[in-house]
Amino acid sequence: MGEDGTLLYSFYRNNEGDPLGTTITAIKDIYQQLPDGVSIVHSCSTGYGEALVKAALLLDEGEVETVSHYYAASFFEPSVDCILDIGGQDMKCIKIKNQTVDSVQLNEACSAGCGSFIETFAKSLNYSVEDFAQEALFAHHPIDLGTRCTVFMNSKVKQAQKEGAEVSDISAGLAYSVIKMPCLR
Repeated sequence: MGEDGTLLYSFYRNNEGDPLGTTITAIKDIYQQLPDGVSIVHSCSTGYGEALVKAALLLDEGEVETVSHYYAASFFEPSVDCILDIGGQDMKCIKIKNQTVDSVQLNEACSAGCGSFIETFAKSLNYSVEDFAQEALFAHHPIDLGTRCTVFMNSKVKQAQKEGAEVSDISAGLAYSVIKMPCLR
């Protein structure tokens, strides 16, 4: 980020179980793109590999993932009171009270709605996750997929496909299902 908060660089990739290796790949990419005379003056890691990456690369700081989510959300919406973090393997509902993370609910027992679950659906329909999510914005009749586990949702999606459901309606249906997950209540 620049001094004024402008995003100067973005890198997103599944770490494939190797957060340090993926971080090193990103850092190499950053250094290839840095203009002459520009340097990185501060570094911080967060997420599941936070402590490993911080220690291995001698970073300035590490921050707990949920706190990082709050900082980012409050940048865009200072009065934020709830954040849904749809991660690769879990989902978190982060409740904010008095500008502090008050509680975190995790759906660790259920993979429905998690990033890898949604990514799998997108790939099965030959879409990138980004394009699949974009499709949901244009849904006319989102499919009711319920709020059960992935096995049941897989069956419902396949049935909806047989009945001619649009990709946009499937994507929107998955988005609604995530919000309605009983494991986050």
